Amino acid sequence: MSEVILGTEIIGKNGIKLFTRLIDFNDTDKIVEIVNWAYRGKEGTFPWATEKGLVTGPRITPEMLHSDLNTDSKLMKLMLIEHIIEEKTIDGASEALEATTTTTTTANTQSVNQKRLIVGCVKIERESLESKEAVIGMLSVDPSYQSSGIGSTLIKLAEKECGDWGVTEAHLHVVHVRHTLINWYNKLGYITTETTFPFEVERNVALENIHFVLLVKNLLSK
Repeated sequence: MSEVILGTEIIGKNGIKLFTRLIDFNDTDKIVEIVNWAYRGKEGTFPWATEKGLVTGPRITPEMLHSDLNTDSKLMKLMLIEHIIEEKTIDGASEALEATTTTTTTANTQSVNQKRLIVGCVKIERESLESKEAVIGMLSVDPSYQSSGIGSTLIKLAEKECGDWGVTEAHLHVVHVRHTLINWYNKLGYITTETTFPFEVERNVALENIHFVLLVKNLLSK
């Protein structure tokens, strides 16, 4: 996939049509739902990136999200990705279309309507306007959409926005025992370091003795 730019449509894996934009307060309920699904699990799904069994309590609450949204957008930016579903209406009857389907004109009256579903989100933050490092966090994908390329698309979006800030190094803080997730980040160019941080997250209770490990990526490297 080529560069991912905020506010544009993207054709993702298997032809899925996607759109990226900033999160706003109207998105609160859905973003909180997706983040908690991604980190704590969603009934009927078996996501490979969940923290279920390691941490209990909500990953995020509406109040926590609103606090982030009220932060200076030059220091923190929250973004989401939507799945665009097109519905073709012919003489009053609706039929769902795949993103790559071409609608042809017939003698019947027909139109195409778009429905957008929020399927993932991510945020970036830095300490000051002069910072050359930024942390990518809150990476979340609706478990029903995992393994559809949404996560890697969100990472590309976050890296692009970091670059637009003038940031040269992206950081990730990952629970050290999430080996599958760390390997996935490694494949995206992130290097696992020896730096660790204590697990101190508001409203969450660790079920095991866990900590964060720092992963870094030089955004100037090709």
